[in-house]
Amino acid sequence: MFGEKKTKSKEAKWMVTFADLITLLFCFFVYLSLFNKPQVDLKTGFLVSDETIIDLGEHLPNDIVSSLNAMKGLFFENKELFTEKLETVLGPKPTSLYKIEILIQSIAKGTVVETAGIMKVKVLINDPVEEDLEIPIFFAGNARRGPTDSKLCTTEGLSSTNEELQEFDYMLGSEVAMIKAGDTETFFPLCVIDDDLFEGDEEIMVQIGKLRGDVERGNFVSMTVVIVDDEQPPSVNFIIERRDLYKGISNVTAYLSHISGIKTKIPITFAGTAKHMEDFRFLDGNTIEIFPFTEKGTLEFEILQEEVPFYATRTLVLKMVEDAIINGEAGKNTTQVNTIIGAQEMKDCSGINRFLRENTNFSTFELNASKSRCILSLPSGFLFQSGGAQISPEVVTQLSSFLNEIKNRYELEGDAIRVDGHTDDLPLGKKGKYRNNWELSIMRATNVATLMMENVGFNPERIAISGYADTQPKSPYLNKNGVRKSGKELREARKANRRVDLIFTRPVSKERTRKFFPDPSAR
Repeated sequence: MFGEKKTKSKEAKWMVTFADLITLLFCFFVYLSLFNKPQVDLKTGFLVSDETIIDLGEHLPNDIVSSLNAMKGLFFENKELFTEKLETVLGPKPTSLYKIEILIQSIAKGTVVETAGIMKVKVLINDPVEEDLEIPIFFAGNARRGPTDSKLCTTEGLSSTNEELQEFDYMLGSEVAMIKAGDTETFFPLCVIDDDLFEGDEEIMVQIGKLRGDVERGNFVSMTVVIVDDEQPPSVNFIIERRDLYKGISNVTAYLSHISGIKTKIPITFAGTAKHMEDFRFLDGNTIEIFPFTEKGTLEFEILQEEVPFYATRTLVLKMVEDAIINGEAGKNTTQVNTIIGAQEMKDCSGINRFLRENTNFSTFELNASKSRCILSLPSGFLFQSGGAQISPEVVTQLSSFLNEIKNRYELEGDAIRVDGHTDDLPLGKKGKYRNNWELSIMRATNVATLMMENVGFNPERIAISGYADTQPKSPYLNKNGVRKSGKELREARKANRRVDLIFTRPVSKERTRKFFPDPSAR
């Protein structure tokens, strides 16, 4: 009997403890409910994309991420439909564990076509409140925002438009959304401005701001709205279709049929008998750029005329690469025909030529003349020891005497002088004074230029110095069949390429004169 009473006493004590636990749990949930505030979200759709799967792959188990491929590309209007599909694919337990993170990463961008005029952005609250709730909204992104005006931007869209608004992409009636007491949703208008410009799609980041104390922000408080441009790309045409060119800087100009809001790029190719880097050269690449909100763009090129015979012509045909035009379409005039006319007199190098013929001491010097330059090549074997850049003492007097003869010749008066150092293609030894042929070539040119200025009296302001190592050989290292020379042929080529060139050039005009201006009637 004593034992039975003792057992009953233990059971009663256990029952009391369990009842107390139930009471405590009930009080705990009541306590939590007091702090369970209504949550405010933006209404948005959901879409699992490649980007979604990549982002989730950094945080979630591989099997979960792999299963999401079954939902890729499917759009869901709300989170309830998305969650229902998620439970089908993943199962209830994984969905409960990972639902929020998957939903956040799957928020779809909202889109509105520019001509639609308005997008109504909805705001939701999961539990009605007793008083009207003001919800501040913030905006960012690359779309140009206009003024906030409730009279202009209404719930039906723009009440009127004017020219001043054309510089913007959207505007607002207010920066605050209002949910009335007892309601669970509202919307605010985002008014889209159709500016008649061809532009890329612009993005607006919409975000809920700080709320009052009795409500809180939910999980979906930001979204991206994309304004989809619906304008056709502008057509691109050359202003001038045919012209004659003589010398100096010229240009090719393209214009747009209507102004664009983004940069247009027009690659240019060339054809004809004119050769690039011989008869002409582009100064800054071969692409015309037309900047946003401008009508035309220009590409400059230089007419070289070094190899154009007196009064002869070269044809330079410039064409737009139509399938490579960016943010534009080819118009009717996509080809320009230029005629380069060789109407420049030959550079007079006769005095130097005559002096070289009459003085056999300088028989190894070579003179070449073109339309604008006298190029005098001094062989390195005459000037320097092998691998060195110091002018041999026995040569200093002889070279100074020669340079004195040509310094004041009338045909060279006022010429700019470039001293270019060149080497062969043999690498320098590790024990040499110079690390490579670049250093050797520039030092050889420097020492010759120094002699010209200090020993002979050439004006330093007229002299420029360059070193080219073995990059500009006078005699090629390949024969006509494209096979590298060897033996005697190779030795002779290397000997010819080791040189210092003195290049006397007519002064270049500092002013760029454009002879051709856009002719509006040509359009």
